[in-house]
Amino acid sequence: MKRYQTIHKKKAVLWGAMVLVTFALHAQSPVDRASRLAQSGSWWEAYDVLAPVIQSEPQRSDARAWFMLGFIEKELHKSTGESGAEAPHRVQSVASFEQALSMPALSTKDRTTAREALDFLSRTYFREAIDRVEGFTPGSTAEILGLMGQYEQIQSILNPRFDKSEQRADLHRYLGQAHAKLLETERHAGTSLERELFEGAVEHYGKSLEFEPDNYASQYNLAIVLYNHGVRQLKRIDHNTSMFELMEIQDHCVALFESALQPMKQAYTQRPERLETLKGLMTIHYALSQKDESDAYRSKIERILQKR
Repeated sequence: MKRYQTIHKKKAVLWGAMVLVTFALHAQSPVDRASRLAQSGSWWEAYDVLAPVIQSEPQRSDARAWFMLGFIEKELHKSTGESGAEAPHRVQSVASFEQALSMPALSTKDRTTAREALDFLSRTYFREAIDRVEGFTPGSTAEILGLMGQYEQIQSILNPRFDKSEQRADLHRYLGQAHAKLLETERHAGTSLERELFEGAVEHYGKSLEFEPDNYASQYNLAIVLYNHGVRQLKRIDHNTSMFELMEIQDHCVALFESALQPMKQAYTQRPERLETLKGLMTIHYALSQKDESDAYRSKIERILQKR
């Protein structure tokens, strides 16, 4: 009997403690409850507590509430593996941290943590953009540019003097290379997609040069894309090609070769002793039936080779 009473008493004490804990939790603000849940790694439960009330007073004007929501959303983004410029938890996390940082009441410690979290989120956008360039498929350009735009927007908030020129030049150069690589496979030969890929390669190399006008790689690769596209058209001439079509193709190819000449000359001014540039100029001049100019570059190549 005494043993039963002892067990019953312990259960009563335990039940009372549970009631007190439950009462304490309900007495806390949503921010405090979400914070306790977040500390235990219960991110979804924390989200369910805070997200529904964030736009109502007093949470709406509470810098800590926005900070906590940003942190919770960041962890949900990581756990769900979502991707894309419009990934909802990442977008909301960024917006919540930005809102928290705009409020003077945010503590110095939380302000530092929020900036670190935003920097982390921005770099997830950057890494995802680069991954998509490396696995480039037609039609993915807009998404890639959107991801890079998100990265730049966040970095501009963290550092008003942030300069995107170098990274934008690199991105457009990589996109130019991605378009050109697909062109070289000939999988889309003679289709509208081939034209789209060619125009995309030219456009992105051109944009890269807007950010870095003296970039050798962009100058040289742009010239090669233009020249190769002309050669590609010439190779398709056969016995079925009419005289009118032949003349049209030849005029188009001459225009492409002439367009290739300028960026190749610019590349030459950057690296006048580079054999690939000299060969490029020699070949383009030859394609334009400019024998004297072509021979001059051939002679330069021979002199460099003799020195080596």
